[in-house]
Amino acid sequence: MPDRNLSTQEWLQQELDFINRTMAATLNGRLKAELYSCDEESQELTLRFPLQDWQVNGLGTLHGGMLSTMLDLAMSMAVYCFSRQSIPPTISMTVNYLRPVPMGADGVLIRARLTSLGRRNATAYCEAVIPGSGKVACTSIGTYAVIAKKE
Repeated sequence: MPDRNLSTQEWLQQELDFINRTMAATLNGRLKAELYSCDEESQELTLRFPLQDWQVNGLGTLHGGMLSTMLDLAMSMAVYCFSRQSIPPTISMTVNYLRPVPMGADGVLIRARLTSLGRRNATAYCEAVIPGSGKVACTSIGTYAVIAKKE
């Protein structure tokens, strides 16, 4: 577990490195999330996900299930990083698909922001943005369990 004295951005980068390297065979590891930005004051982070051939659907666009997984990972990482508690399990998540993400896009940016952080639950909102056009492809809101870290 990373040092609690690190900045939130440094801490988050260490967590993503762990997922991408140590957990490379898992779905979250295969997504290869990259830290794009992190703002502790607004409790918002943005992850960039490269688009990979195995994520395509039959229409030649990013598969909706892959996009949903990216949204869930970004929101759970926001809860995890700003609460500094245990990895939060998803309680519920709603996804609104607005437009397809073309596989030719330069990845997809997932911007997640905490809207509430309590002792037991946290709620986050996020958007999937297509780089270049800046268009929002998808929105989501999720509720996560906040589980105290055992020291």
